[in-house]
Amino acid sequence: MTDQPNAESQPPPTALLATIPNGYPALTTRVRLTYPFAQLCPISGEPQPGSTITISYNAGSLLLETKALRQYLASFAGENPYGVRDLEQAAQVIAQACADLLGIRVDVSALYHLNIGEMEVEVEAEPSV
Repeated sequence: MTDQPNAESQPPPTALLATIPNGYPALTTRVRLTYPFAQLCPISGEPQPGSTITISYNAGSLLLETKALRQYLASFAGENPYGVRDLEQAAQVIAQACADLLGIRVDVSALYHLNIGEMEVEVEAEPSV
């Protein structure tokens, strides 16, 4: 018997995300949310403290709910339920989950501080069909 959760029993990545209605959808509103990004790898400790991830989109009828977004991003730390172990994939998964939930294009940029330097990753995601 194992204490490890079964990957099949884990919620899909968007289950932790939530939206709220945009009270002014007729206004052109560019949203840019920047958060610290936790250590993804339990072995190397990468990325290092000070790393950030920025989620940007032109708001439509919905906005990302920021408390849920913070919890979603925090869920990537260590042995996460998504099976994500590399920094590029983390940015890709986050971008796609947000685009699918909002139903619009979402841009994600990540600045990862590493033991040996820095890594920048930029992802553009369209909603899945």
